[in-house]
Amino acid sequence: MLGSLLLALLSTLPGGTDAAAGDARLNDLCFVDVQHGWAVGDRGVIWHTDDGGQHWQQQASGVDCNLQGVCFLNAQLGWAVGGLTHPYTHIGNGVVLMTYDGGQTWKHNPKLLLPALRRIGFFDPRQGWAIACRSAMYPGGLFATNDGGRSWQPLPGSDADWTAADFLDPRHGLVAGRNGSLAILRGGELESLAAGSVELRSFARARLLSPTAAWLVGEGGLVQNTSLANPVPQNSPNLPKAARHFDFAALAVRGPKCWIAGSPGTRVFHTADAGRTWSVFDTGTTLPLRAMTFVDDQRGWAAGELGTILATSDGGRTWQTQRAGGSRAALLVIVADPDDLPLELLARVSGNDGCLSVVELLGRRDVETPSRDDVPLPDRLHEAVVRVGGCAADRAWQFPLRQPGLRVDSRQIVEAWDRTNDGRGLDALRARVVRQIRIWRPEAVVIDDARRKEDDDPLLSLVHPTVMQAIAQAAESGALAEQTAEAGLKPWQTRQVYAAMPPGSRSASDLTTTQFMPGLGRSPAEAAAEPRGLLQDRFSLSPPTLAFRPLAGSEQGTNRRDLLAGLGLPPGGEARRDLPRPSVERLDVIQRTATKRRHVLAILDQSSRRGSSAEQLLAQIDELTRDMDADSAGQILYQLADQYHRSGRWPAAAEAFQTLVDRYPQHPLTPPAMLWLLHYYASAEAAWQVQHNVAQPSKRFERAVAIGAELERTRFDLFVEPAARFPLAAAYRGLGRTREAERLYRLQSRDNGRDAWAACAQAEIHAADPKSRPIKPVLECVRARERPHLDGRLDDPVWRQAKPATLQSAQHDDGDWPAEVLLAYDDEFLYLAIRCREAPGSTEPSEENGGENRPTRRPRDADLSTQDRVEVFLDLDRDYSTYYRLAVDRRGWTNDSFWGDATWNPAWFVAARQEKREWTVEAAIPLAELTGRPPKPHDIWAVGIQRVAPGVGFQSWTTPAAVTVLPDGFGYLMFE
Repeated sequence: MLGSLLLALLSTLPGGTDAAAGDARLNDLCFVDVQHGWAVGDRGVIWHTDDGGQHWQQQASGVDCNLQGVCFLNAQLGWAVGGLTHPYTHIGNGVVLMTYDGGQTWKHNPKLLLPALRRIGFFDPRQGWAIACRSAMYPGGLFATNDGGRSWQPLPGSDADWTAADFLDPRHGLVAGRNGSLAILRGGELESLAAGSVELRSFARARLLSPTAAWLVGEGGLVQNTSLANPVPQNSPNLPKAARHFDFAALAVRGPKCWIAGSPGTRVFHTADAGRTWSVFDTGTTLPLRAMTFVDDQRGWAAGELGTILATSDGGRTWQTQRAGGSRAALLVIVADPDDLPLELLARVSGNDGCLSVVELLGRRDVETPSRDDVPLPDRLHEAVVRVGGCAADRAWQFPLRQPGLRVDSRQIVEAWDRTNDGRGLDALRARVVRQIRIWRPEAVVIDDARRKEDDDPLLSLVHPTVMQAIAQAAESGALAEQTAEAGLKPWQTRQVYAAMPPGSRSASDLTTTQFMPGLGRSPAEAAAEPRGLLQDRFSLSPPTLAFRPLAGSEQGTNRRDLLAGLGLPPGGEARRDLPRPSVERLDVIQRTATKRRHVLAILDQSSRRGSSAEQLLAQIDELTRDMDADSAGQILYQLADQYHRSGRWPAAAEAFQTLVDRYPQHPLTPPAMLWLLHYYASAEAAWQVQHNVAQPSKRFERAVAIGAELERTRFDLFVEPAARFPLAAAYRGLGRTREAERLYRLQSRDNGRDAWAACAQAEIHAADPKSRPIKPVLECVRARERPHLDGRLDDPVWRQAKPATLQSAQHDDGDWPAEVLLAYDDEFLYLAIRCREAPGSTEPSEENGGENRPTRRPRDADLSTQDRVEVFLDLDRDYSTYYRLAVDRRGWTNDSFWGDATWNPAWFVAARQEKREWTVEAAIPLAELTGRPPKPHDIWAVGIQRVAPGVGFQSWTTPAAVTVLPDGFGYLMFE
């Protein structure tokens, strides 16, 4: 089942037309001699030459995913690897292609349960290696094969995101990754190394020369000619100053000779004496280069963006273009946050009109809270852009941002950037944007509008003017002249500049996202739906329209109904692909189907607004989706189910998700649908909220166990994820089948590098033993002998008896604003007490709501995003998937939800008080709002407690923790 699902995905991804394949990014290339070579890239592209590159022919790979690595041992025997990402779950599936006839036919084994693969190498026809993204099944991301790639075994490794590797033999190798992660394999054992002053930069290529010597290249001019005996490798000391303008991604080594290239692709750096002296050669292109190889000291090739392949016959001194699918971009989209990326615009401009488009993401949020997804954001961002028809996406490495939700001010943002950029954060940002414009030479640029957010957004207030200055400077010959002199980047004048306006705005350049597009065969909103799932973990609708306002100084930027209109970009030219149009008959069929999709989506929208009967709409689903293709029908069912979930109609959501699973088992949205169903039926909290019946919900747990068995049989890669194992174990415990639960916990406890999930599993094993003390942090919930008087003073006897949970910041910046939380209970209520010192610099509450608790009516589900607040998460059955969220701020205003459903509105009682730079809260939550089985002595709930002080910082009782909750960091609440 998993194999057929993967094949279906690989053959139906959007953007896989022959025309789009011509400009697909090339990620790797391999030559076995001066005549025979292969280059692989996005959209399943494989290019082959048998005459040294005079002619390149596309080979049929049979897949449409991004291919990242290629290796041939001779003109006949070779391998190519890559993978794809599932929407919302962000789990990657790897692809291994093999050929025995030089690529005339490529064989794919869909039964290989590997994560998305990045690099591959072989020592002989049987023995080889590969690196991949992390996964729950294989957290090390390092593999070996002894049967020519038919099967793969994981090598021991650490939980790092490897992006580069090289091996001398099966027992000696080097792996390198993001944020300077570096390790060497000696005798089969992986040993971590310090990467020196790499800081936030990531490695892109590695070449191991001997067990103790290697070349490494990466972002920010990173070049290391490294002695692995040295515990702290250093950057090559003699590298030309021009290297500071480059993010290196291509590396070729022959003895003491080394060639390096990257982004921009204007220069190749060459040393003939192992880095003692360097030469710099022009390439004739600005497009970034991602791979390079030499078959001898004179003849070599380089490949990169827009399907570009260059060749040299004089050791890299001169280069000639052998093929390319374009020479520049029509559109450059610059955003500070991936949530602001207008995928619908890219679908219209690139997927429908064929204009070449690229994306630049300026900010990164994976420093304070490292990425926890199997496939990291930079890879998913690029994949999403490609799926809607775009060409490339890149993320700047040097502009870290604090985690979402902290609302830090512009001063704090700049201070963080200054620390990474030698005290010149905004100058570095401006230089980065100028460089990208000069690399891609776009006709038009779309940027975030400083007015796009309804509230004050300090990030946009910084980025917008800086980008506007960069656009102007990119056209000035005297501005950042070192980019021209050292990197060969000439000034470039962008003809149009647009700002993406706030949702609901109108302009002369509106894009109606629901309008049918012949080139897409659907609307931009429909084309962007699944790719957006690569960037988000929950479904969200496209806005009906996107509005763009032309900015001052934009040539011909006014009075245009369509972006890029009138710019003279002919199909098949340097910035636009020549897209074939469907026949009249085919177009008529596509348009009728698209019209029906729009009608159905309108019905769903109206039913959501009116609160129509879920049962009535579900009864009509057969008629609504009749004659639709599986992809469209599956999307509609998922949207309907998600709509029911958000509105608290969970049984209807379960029916819609189950319909999707039953009818379209190979749909890309079926895996997240199955995961939702597992969570729903395994959750004791969900059972109580739906049924309000104290009887043990054994039928629901049995349903969860059946779904778990189906996952284990058909989607094992999803079955081994913590998001499946812990709910399934909770269902087993609910059925009294403790052995099955313990089996899952023991399997999870072996994944020692997988965030904190292994510790969760080990804690569950200990918690099952009455004589064992849980190894997780424990907060004792004392029994209240008498009810506290809710006045916010915390002077009741129960609070003197309770032990506090102290909240702390992982940044160690909270010495002046400590906080603690206490919990107690009786037969009817769970009691909560909070004591917080005012966070310096936090926004003061308004006078009418400040001070001692007043009899003013508080709003339900108040917006607390700007307020200093404490959040408590209660996971009664310890499934670490469904839990209650209770948030209260210093005013005593509350916000609550369950499992992402904000319509859950329990009746709870709160009193708040503020005095002497301290605020306190007392609350009582009726146990009947949470469960039909009040806790007994020694019962254990999982609990997370954290404080968000906007503009100041973040505290938590346990780690890991983040504003966006991390359930694997929950501790235990043990009842007295």
